[in-house]
Amino acid sequence: MNTITIPKDLTKESDLVVIPRKKYEEFLGFEKRRLAEELDTDSAIKIYKKEKRQGKLRVVRSLANLD
Repeated sequence: MNTITIPKDLTKESDLVVIPRKKYEEFLGFEKRRLAEELDTDSAIKIYKKEKRQGKLRVVRSLANLD
């Protein structure tokens, strides 16, 4: 059986979780995608607010009004 000693200074501030490397790498990929989506959403909101202030957006009350 393998034994690992973890120094106390590594676990002082919070809990320590040990997971397989493959799962960790999957998590990192998920985290990167989430951050990219968050930045895209922030960018879309900024564009919406800017165009709304400039009066570029129109209100459509029914689908029949779409051109």
